[in-house]
Amino acid sequence: MSASITSTDGPPHARKPLASQRSAGGDMSIMFFVQPGCPSRFASSDQHRVRGLNAETIARVILPAPPWLTAPDYSPLRTDPADPSPSIFFSLNLSIYNQQIAPEDWFDQWFFMAGRVHPLALTSEVERQDGLEESVDSGLLAYTIPALIVRDQGYQPYVFPLSSPIVSFTGNVVGPGNTLLRKESIPTLDDVQRKCYGFVQLTTFLAPGNPDKTPFRGFHPFQIFVIFPTRANPWASLCKKIAERRDTQFQSNILLTCTGKVAGLLGHHLMVQPPTLEQDYVFIVVPDSWTFLDKGVSGPGSPTPPPGAATSATRPADSSSRCDPDSSFDPGRIDTICHLYTIYTVPLPLRLADAEATSFRRRLHTACKETAPIADVPNHYPFLGDTSFCRQLQLTGNC
Repeated sequence: MSASITSTDGPPHARKPLASQRSAGGDMSIMFFVQPGCPSRFASSDQHRVRGLNAETIARVILPAPPWLTAPDYSPLRTDPADPSPSIFFSLNLSIYNQQIAPEDWFDQWFFMAGRVHPLALTSEVERQDGLEESVDSGLLAYTIPALIVRDQGYQPYVFPLSSPIVSFTGNVVGPGNTLLRKESIPTLDDVQRKCYGFVQLTTFLAPGNPDKTPFRGFHPFQIFVIFPTRANPWASLCKKIAERRDTQFQSNILLTCTGKVAGLLGHHLMVQPPTLEQDYVFIVVPDSWTFLDKGVSGPGSPTPPPGAATSATRPADSSSRCDPDSSFDPGRIDTICHLYTIYTVPLPLRLADAEATSFRRRLHTACKETAPIADVPNHYPFLGDTSFCRQLQLTGNC
């Protein structure tokens, strides 16, 4: 899969954003190794694909397939089972101000970057360069490719390692994979495994330099495929409770907060409702840490629990994410605070709708009253003592 460049004699394929982000999920952040081309600066802010990011280039990201995904049971999930480490390409949007762009600093160089990703292809109108598409009479071309958004110098040169991208997100579960994937296309996966995967709805907010050009300003939706590969180790033991459930954990409209690795791309032909463009990516994400939240936690109309009931009202639905005082603390699970054997779930606010944001502040205020002050957090939770998130809570008066 790669970018496509076509003439804009007709209207470009312009995807319409959602009217609001309500019940549509938040951004997907990503940390990844990438081999970009030398960026080109835009001549004016009106040309920005993403407002404020003044440079763009094509970037190559490698998705090395983990051993479990190449096994006969799971290999049919992939777009190209024969390719062990497929390369995927993005429009990499960067901010490069007050410095020269030297091609030798970018040629054949690998970078580690952190930003946001929109895996569905977006179309932008670009001016035709000299020698490009000479047979096209129009001066504009439709440039269609998925997008990476890297702000605030969120990149650095790196010696190349072969590592999967890491993503984190909070989004609404669309439904279980056993109803959204074509069973006849993956006969190797049994009913137990089918309960352990599903789709999650997320969005990317985009605002181009010129609001009248594509991609239009707003929340652009996409979906990802989340799977617990319970027939492969170590997930066979780690996810035993999920596999033994009578029903699936992937119930519609439940929130899932997750950090995990992008294992590959899901084949469009497997989906009951595939994305519309060939250039669209559907990530296969394997969670490293996760929390399924009750429907009542994210609902805009959910009442604020009294202080005495905070524990039961905000307890996550997934028993596998509850805190065991005798077990080692997982620093990757930043959405749980354990103190005196009491657990409070604090999903980070990723541009929630107003009513949901108000509900978040109330739940957070209640939880902070019941837990110890930031200064009294035990030494084995050092990341909570002096972080930008905690300082923000103090400045806003939420604690």
